[in-house]
Amino acid sequence: MNSISLIYSILGATTHCVLPLAYALDEIAERMFEQHIAMDDIKMCEICLCVSERLYYKIKPRSVDSEIRRMANDCSDKIVKEGWTEEYFGKQLSDPGTPHEIIIALATLAYFDKPFYQMVQEHGEYFTGQLSRHCRKPSAKSCNRHCREHRLRK
Repeated sequence: MNSISLIYSILGATTHCVLPLAYALDEIAERMFEQHIAMDDIKMCEICLCVSERLYYKIKPRSVDSEIRRMANDCSDKIVKEGWTEEYFGKQLSDPGTPHEIIIALATLAYFDKPFYQMVQEHGEYFTGQLSRHCRKPSAKSCNRHCREHRLRK
């Protein structure tokens, strides 16, 4: 699922720009599922720097961080309010967690079209960075392109 489509499916028409959150979801998904960086090693300051460079308008990384967190909280509030937590997160939750956790869950859903908790149960190695040795080689930026063992993305 496209990350922009995912955000609009949650929030509906919004007056806010969804690009910072969408770019953050894409960047996190690339780092976790293609570069095999562990979930706990994802640093929002690095993500915000990449997002601020990618945006067509100039904005400081600190402001990008605020926008991303605000949009993640808006998504979380709407998901909980509408009772969509099982659909978007993979299990019933009254509190989806911090903005960082929400962003990782949404990045997982956008990348795999499967909710976060379902993916953790089925393929926990994607979240801990513990994949085959050949997948962590610097020359193998994306094992999803060459490794039959880890083909999950549709």
